[in-house]
Amino acid sequence: MIKYPENVIKIAKILSENGYKAYAVGGCIRDALMGKMPADWDMTTDCPPSKMLEIFENSGLRTIPTGLKHGTVTVLIENEAYECTTFRIDGSYTDSRHPDSVTFTPELSEDLRRRDFTVNAMAGDPLSSDDITDIFGGQDDIENKIIRAVGDPKKRFTEDALRILRAVRFATTLDFSIDDETKSAAKLLGSRLKDVSAERKSVELKKTLLSKNADRGISLLLDLDLAKYIHPSISSPKTAISSLPKSFSTRLASLFHGVPNLSVMKLSNEITSQVKLLCDDGLYAEITNSSEHTDVKARLMLSKYGELANDAALLRENHELSAVISAERAKNPCVKISDLAVSGNDLISIGITPKSIGSIMQKLLNLVIKNPSLNEKSKLLSIVAEINE
Repeated sequence: MIKYPENVIKIAKILSENGYKAYAVGGCIRDALMGKMPADWDMTTDCPPSKMLEIFENSGLRTIPTGLKHGTVTVLIENEAYECTTFRIDGSYTDSRHPDSVTFTPELSEDLRRRDFTVNAMAGDPLSSDDITDIFGGQDDIENKIIRAVGDPKKRFTEDALRILRAVRFATTLDFSIDDETKSAAKLLGSRLKDVSAERKSVELKKTLLSKNADRGISLLLDLDLAKYIHPSISSPKTAISSLPKSFSTRLASLFHGVPNLSVMKLSNEITSQVKLLCDDGLYAEITNSSEHTDVKARLMLSKYGELANDAALLRENHELSAVISAERAKNPCVKISDLAVSGNDLISIGITPKSIGSIMQKLLNLVIKNPSLNEKSKLLSIVAEINE
């Protein structure tokens, strides 16, 4: 028995009062059957999209014509958004991602038939909490923890190649296995991922990496020879992903040996910079192979890596350094020029020329990182006076 949110029941009632059926469909039904709280509730209906707009607006509900071409209307209730899509049959997929056309149908079974995996191809009637339409065995596959394509997996993956990565992601996040026929089709058709945008592939990789079963997910990507279609240099992780902080940048960095060229993945500038910094073994070696005491190394790590200092140490399984970094961070040490007890104006006031300020401040920071007790204005100005003699 599924407990539907009041707003989902409200949408189903409004459509029912106007002579149409409405069902919650896809991942929300899967999650509810597994005892999880669905992140969102998508709905499907036999009501045409233009008629949906009319019905909901006459009922006083705000709507957004999200994708009328594909039958989708978004209904807004109390700042919550619910997508309602007309039962449809998808046409051919010449771009390996989106249907070229859709045909609306009065049959729920036809709409479920176009979906990716059996566990996502179930519909529930919000007006009857125990009425589940499951014509492809999704409930059995949940029970047996199996990801299985609806119908012919080769056809499903040829239609939409991103489904190949979604199979891996669902197997990872749900802790399921992939059905043998579905797995074989994924490996056979993996090259079709070349036609999928880098952004969409990165989203699937992120969800896989942030899962508690991330190590298993990456093993699947490598075993099925799929990882190379996300980035050609992805390899077995440097260390167990599950032992790393739950950060996309850090877990992604664990998949590369050497600093990667990430342009192919179309990531944000922030993520790209973080991954490259974390992968810089030369910088890490420069700090950790020095003769400095561990506390100094920890402060140098904080200076060079910032908030990623701990992650950089854990990527190399240096748990001792990681512990010291945490201890040093708790002391709020001076690790940036802006943390120094003197400013550029202070240096100008004692006769330092503006062009020399940058190099002198860096020298002061290096001294303070080695000896934090020096970070007092009078001490630093004395040091500057000596440097400038």
